[in-house]
Amino acid sequence: MIIHGDLPPVGHTISLQVCAENPLRDFFGINQYWVDSGTSALALALLDAKAQFPHVHQPRAIIPGYCCPDLVAACVYAGIEPVAVDISVNDPAYDCAQLRAQLDDRVVAIIAVNFLGVAEQLAELRGLIASLGLRTRLIEDNAQWFPTQKNEAIFESDYVVFSFGRGKPLSLLGGGLLLAAAPLSSHVQQQIAPSPSVSALLPLKIRAYNWLLQPQLYLLLNRNPLLHLGQTKYVALEKIAALDHFRVSLLSENFHRYTKRSTDIVDVYTAAVAVNGLQRMASLESARARRLLRYPLLCASAAGRDKLLARLQKEGLGATPMYPAAIDAISGVEGRVSVPAALDNARHFAQCFISLPTHAGVTAYYREKIVALLRAL
Repeated sequence: MIIHGDLPPVGHTISLQVCAENPLRDFFGINQYWVDSGTSALALALLDAKAQFPHVHQPRAIIPGYCCPDLVAACVYAGIEPVAVDISVNDPAYDCAQLRAQLDDRVVAIIAVNFLGVAEQLAELRGLIASLGLRTRLIEDNAQWFPTQKNEAIFESDYVVFSFGRGKPLSLLGGGLLLAAAPLSSHVQQQIAPSPSVSALLPLKIRAYNWLLQPQLYLLLNRNPLLHLGQTKYVALEKIAALDHFRVSLLSENFHRYTKRSTDIVDVYTAAVAVNGLQRMASLESARARRLLRYPLLCASAAGRDKLLARLQKEGLGATPMYPAAIDAISGVEGRVSVPAALDNARHFAQCFISLPTHAGVTAYYREKIVALLRAL
């Protein structure tokens, strides 16, 4: 394995080719807010949603029971109580019956997460809100997905969030975008601080990131017992600032590269897990599935998942468990989220889930080893 190294979970390099124009401004239309992170973009949406309900003194937002703790951080920043609702059986989308039970006029927003490229049940969520006669805002969180063409960039939610952070589909090692159906209130817009001056070290940081994606170098980080790469924990959001001009200048070339990436590896994985019925996440075969950031694999049991994950990680094949627990059990989240009902499906999902790498670094060598392990179970 020293010869080949360890495969990183995400491995697309970032181009430093500069272009003064931002082609995505025309791509998405009006009411765009380019900020310093995806968490900032989500917090901005929540602040504006809260502003639409001035009479609600203890506003709440619904988040899925299995999600990134950055959703909690955005809610806390916006002064909104996050309420975790369980997901469906073997599906990261909400359990609509449990969601309905938590909806009332205190809920200013529902955060609908696109999980690794598998969209939420957006039409069902809009219908549920309408059937209850509520004005609850729908926030589409696309931090883990990005459109490749204009006909994919048509949205019906009140707010749509994207992220350009590390490991995201279109990564700039930082940045976020909020699209809004209507202009944000002036008070909310005033909370966006000016973009910071760009450090001369940022291009060097990006070059170092690209360099460390090489498996032989990533192995040194991945096998270091003092480091905890990819650890999931709560990190507070401190401020919201505009996206810096340097990252804006990188968008054009990196978006072009993103649209040209091959997705063939997804079909390879799908065929491999079909041999022994390993996949339990049916929504991956539904119309909700789009371009995948990583390949989501839901095993039948926690024991089976642990066995497969251990083998994949021993061989350095870029597999991760994603979030290790339901949201209320993530490090640092305790006391910051309300959990009105058990998150049983979320806990089962966390115990049985693996993500597999789909990036260009998955060469024939790694592909063959991953497929062999998938078929061996």
